[in-house]
Amino acid sequence: MLAQHKSEAMIDVFSTSKSNKPPRQNEQRRPYQRKIVRVFVWAAFAFVWNVYETPPALAQISNSQDLTTENTDNQSLLLADEIQYDADANTITATGKVEVQQGKRILLADSIIYNRVTDIAIASGNVAILDETGTVFFFERIEVSGDLKEGLAQQVRVLLSDGSRMTSRTFLRRSDGISELHDTAYTACDSCKGSEPFWQIKAGRVRYDSDEEMVYYQNAWLELAGIPVFYTPYLAHPDPTAGSKSGLLLPTIGGGRNLGVAYQQPYFLAIGPEKDATLTPFLTSSAGNGATGEYRQDFQRGRLRLFGSLMGGDPELNEDVRGHIDGWARFDIDEHWRVGTDINLATDRTFLRRYSFDAPTWLTTNVFAERFSANTYFSANAYYFQRQRLPIAKGSVPVVAPVLDFNYISNPGLLGSYWSVDANGLVIVREDGTDTNRLSAKVGWNLPITTSFGALYNFRTSIRADGYYVRDFEQPSKGDVFTGTVGRLVPEASLEWRMPFVTNQWGIHQVLEPIVMGVVSPIGLNYDRIPNEDSLDLEFDDTNLFQTERFAGLDRVESGPRINYGLRWSAYNGQGGTVSALIGQAYRFHKDRAFSPLSGLDGHLSDYVGRIDFSPHPYMSMQYRFRLDKNTLANRRSELSAVVGPSLFRLGANYVFLEADPTPNGLGDTEELYVYLSSRLSRNWSVTASHRENLGSGGGGIRTNIGLTYEDECVIIGLDLANDSTEDRDFRQGVSVLLRINLKTIGDISFNTDIGARR
Repeated sequence: MLAQHKSEAMIDVFSTSKSNKPPRQNEQRRPYQRKIVRVFVWAAFAFVWNVYETPPALAQISNSQDLTTENTDNQSLLLADEIQYDADANTITATGKVEVQQGKRILLADSIIYNRVTDIAIASGNVAILDETGTVFFFERIEVSGDLKEGLAQQVRVLLSDGSRMTSRTFLRRSDGISELHDTAYTACDSCKGSEPFWQIKAGRVRYDSDEEMVYYQNAWLELAGIPVFYTPYLAHPDPTAGSKSGLLLPTIGGGRNLGVAYQQPYFLAIGPEKDATLTPFLTSSAGNGATGEYRQDFQRGRLRLFGSLMGGDPELNEDVRGHIDGWARFDIDEHWRVGTDINLATDRTFLRRYSFDAPTWLTTNVFAERFSANTYFSANAYYFQRQRLPIAKGSVPVVAPVLDFNYISNPGLLGSYWSVDANGLVIVREDGTDTNRLSAKVGWNLPITTSFGALYNFRTSIRADGYYVRDFEQPSKGDVFTGTVGRLVPEASLEWRMPFVTNQWGIHQVLEPIVMGVVSPIGLNYDRIPNEDSLDLEFDDTNLFQTERFAGLDRVESGPRINYGLRWSAYNGQGGTVSALIGQAYRFHKDRAFSPLSGLDGHLSDYVGRIDFSPHPYMSMQYRFRLDKNTLANRRSELSAVVGPSLFRLGANYVFLEADPTPNGLGDTEELYVYLSSRLSRNWSVTASHRENLGSGGGGIRTNIGLTYEDECVIIGLDLANDSTEDRDFRQGVSVLLRINLKTIGDISFNTDIGARR
């Protein structure tokens, strides 16, 4: 008997009981505009690609008409235009805009038929299932057992939450939790009807094990532009919702002029939810074999990263085992304390460049602890250095341990004044050379003042005490070796005056600001018995023109009375355009032999220093920094940087000129130009190019790079060409080519013609 309710009803629908009893009459009578059924039964057909725990499906329903329940996770909400009951066939049919909801899972279909005798449900007509990960499954028809452990469908289409797609001719889910798909294709590309995606992975058979959270492929092909380019009879990877799984990653293949053919095959090891490792055999045909390794771990209050390599060297050249380690760690002890380390070590000076690892001029290993608070900062550091390119004797490279720093600034007090305290402790040891122990402490008082007519004053006074114990220090001026203690007291007072004049005419806001600073301190505080460890690099420029102390460290002090003066001007329009300029000079009442002729501070009058910033438009900016000779206005130092254009076409240049060092072992004039451009040719294509040129005597090209990149929703293809003209012992100049193909959601495939080079 077919019972059809034209009026809408609120009813309980299914029962897994195999009884032939028809639904009770009192369940067929509550009128509503649309049938809304709340049951404890439907899992929204989440068995499809089901990587979740299967919910209790088609379980015994409640006889209560109450729509609420304590266990809402097991409820399903069924909406349909019409529900029919066939008591003779013992079937229940929902038709017309059928929607089943359970939690965050939704099923849509034109109709659903449930047979209580066979315990089979069939959804047909534009079937779509949305799961809680955002993945959508599409079918024309799907058949499932009542307990959702078995299912069958054809012509399956899947849209994953990351935008990738999968299609399969047939889908079968077995009662043991294994799902099988046949004639399957996967891609992350958008493809028009009738056209092939740029890349896709096809497999004759795919097996998914929900317990293992693994996907297994048989007879898999990678196709690029419809052309099969890679075949494997077997392939396995974790499903997208699984955590980390151990297994092989995509390899890197390349070669160089002297490495020959090189191959790297990474293997990922999932140790735990918070730690993993990657081991990569590194094989070369003519430069030895070895491996690289990476270890990562996250802690509750910190992180650890370690990367290293070990290579056997070239046996024909009797090369030793070579390698390096590069890592860091950071740990937050509490809200104030942090400890950490940076590790950078290599077995020799050319290993990193030869095998194309990052190769800075110095490798620095550091261990530190630091404390932060509202007014204070404390840090303790230890440093170990390795030279990579500079010709410095190994025994003269220092080990610095410890370095202690303390800084304190008080809250504003009377008239806005505040106190500051700075302290430092330092120990430097060498195998061959000077050992230095230093303690330094400085107390300062600062009083900023703003007058009623707009003048800005800043009065500072301080006193600093330095104490040293040095051993085996060869004094530059005397030639003898000193071992012993030495100290000094450095009082200092300064007054800075600024007077900004402001005008606004024709929509342009201008500020003209003269600045004068006077500083007083004793003369001749740089004693011969104090070694210079941290004040070797002095750059007199616009950034330190109005500083009382221009040395970067503490071993050298700027002594004697002096005046710094300059003029700053800036202008702004209402459209964001700006231009500013600064020029200034320093005058010393007594010459200070701590400054070399190259510094521009060796006489009474210093060189002129300044800066010009020009940015009339968001697509144009320029900065020019200079130092001009105080007598001839000759250029002694220049830095120019400029960027013009939007992302469609952007051109930039950096120019540097440094005057020759007149000391016996000093460098000649340094003049270098770096130009670069980047252009987004279209939505998908972009190009980059750069060139670095030595403009000095005997100079030439240093390095040239050209890159072409294509990117769309599923792939990034990059081609980079580089010509490196530098040579360094067993690393030599040459051209390298890198082709990188990134299949989004899959990984990178790289081909490099020059992983490293050597002589």
